[in-house]
Amino acid sequence: MPTGVPTEGSRWRLRSLDAVQCTRIEAALPAPPESEDAAGWDDLDERLVELLSTDGRMPLRRLAAETDTGLTTVRRRLRSLLATGVSLRCDLARPLSGWPLSAVYFASVPAQYLEETSRALSGVREVRSCAITAGAHNLVIDVWLRALADVHTFEAHLSGRLPRLTIGDRSVVLRTVKHMGRLLDGDGRCVGVVPLGHPQDQDVPRQALCKVGTTSPGEPDAALP
Repeated sequence: MPTGVPTEGSRWRLRSLDAVQCTRIEAALPAPPESEDAAGWDDLDERLVELLSTDGRMPLRRLAAETDTGLTTVRRRLRSLLATGVSLRCDLARPLSGWPLSAVYFASVPAQYLEETSRALSGVREVRSCAITAGAHNLVIDVWLRALADVHTFEAHLSGRLPRLTIGDRSVVLRTVKHMGRLLDGDGRCVGVVPLGHPQDQDVPRQALCKVGTTSPGEPDAALP
């Protein structure tokens, strides 16, 4: 069970843009919504997440029409959802990204170094997501790699950079057929949608469950141990 998500797929960058281009994009982005206290979800919140998981670009007027709710109410609810854990994001087809291989590492580190280690992992280019878990291994690390041999090269790099980290197991993902509600073809392109719903387990951080779009520690429907 995840107890924290120090970094996840929406924060990963392909790094194709230079610093000037990144600055221009960041300057053009709207200000993030102000943080609000998380209130209990109701049927409207659940329906909005379901609609947005189908089409993250759905206009406010259509959201209002689909939910039979006033435009002002939908705008207010959407701002609240975005401020308390729902992420609007886009992703790219992995086989076409230059990072065609995905692997998941199941690792452990002494508890007193968990925060320090997870923070360091968040800065490693190959790491798409890192989850802290209350299980046999307290870190689950999802990475994108360029070649099969990099599975071992990357593990050796982690061991050198983070000597307290112990890799207990690893899986190479041969193909991801469903990813954050998106059904994918062999090229990693979306061919269908399974709408996301309300997270039933309130003990799991909402940030880890409610991504509207794609990605996270993937869903390795076919993996090579």
